[in-house]
Amino acid sequence: PADAGILVARQWTANLDDFPAHSVVLTPDTELGDLYLIEVERGCHWGCRFCLVSNAFRPMRFRSLDKLIEQAEAGLQYRKRLGLVGPSVADYPRFEELLARLQQMGAELSISSLRIKPLPSLALREMAKGGARTIALAPEAGSQRLRQVIKKGITEGDILEAVRRVAEQGIKQLKLYFMIGLPSETDADIKAMVDLTLRCKAIFDRQPGGGRITLSIAPFVPKAGTPFQRLPMETLSALNRRLSLLKNNLLPQGIKLKCESLAWSEVQGVLARGDTKLAEVLASIEEVSLPGWRRAMKKCHLDTDYYAHQRWDTAEKLPWSMLDSGTEAGYLELELNSPSA
Repeated sequence: PADAGILVARQWTANLDDFPAHSVVLTPDTELGDLYLIEVERGCHWGCRFCLVSNAFRPMRFRSLDKLIEQAEAGLQYRKRLGLVGPSVADYPRFEELLARLQQMGAELSISSLRIKPLPSLALREMAKGGARTIALAPEAGSQRLRQVIKKGITEGDILEAVRRVAEQGIKQLKLYFMIGLPSETDADIKAMVDLTLRCKAIFDRQPGGGRITLSIAPFVPKAGTPFQRLPMETLSALNRRLSLLKNNLLPQGIKLKCESLAWSEVQGVLARGDTKLAEVLASIEEVSLPGWRRAMKKCHLDTDYYAHQRWDTAEKLPWSMLDSGTEAGYLELELNSPSA
């Protein structure tokens, strides 16, 4: 517990080649069952304020090209499609060379979302040649104001240019990751998300054969170890209303929307900022369901609103304050109080 007076330091490896990370259990009865997944990198240097990886898992580290090729050769014995995994895969120093080598090996490629800026054209071409069916980009927010709040570091022009490059490569499916309920978000930001999505659709519509755009929507959940760790999650009623605004404006335009369960996201919000009292809740759950979760919370006399929906004052000691991720003391508060946030 945080009041035990013991500091627990994060253990991390400097050389990822010493610890291979790839698919072990291969079965069609799971998500991404047709992929052999290979971790390319770990950590992220971009510093988005909502992101745990950017703030708690630095420094950014990469596997060697030789080790990645070795893992790919092993994976191709079991699956034709390889999934390259990492917070910002295109930051890999030899990314284009990696893609070319995998293509020469006959691999079909699936890559977790690409950072919008920089988005290398050569890499896009290699991905298209390698059979990439979908490209995923992550604007996260619709308005420039809100992207500055979360420290995304991209403009609408950057986003539209990236979409244009994707369309030019003949890739027919584009996935855009957005969040709702971000700190200081208003209906104007939701409208900006709608407008931005329709501009992206217009770019795809100009290409021969058009294409399909899917929005993947996730509610903002404050995470321990990030600048936003003390901020509240938006209420379910507000999230539902904003999601309805998106559906009403985008579904008639042929845009597909996928959204995480808002109710389960609230559970995630409780767990993300939970303390030792939640151990009793987890031990008390009789069934993995929302009613089962709520009964366990009630039985343990714990308040969902406190964990998920309240802003915690800087004077309040955090349940995870005994964990040392390596981030300098005061950095998270400095980021939270930044003028752009």
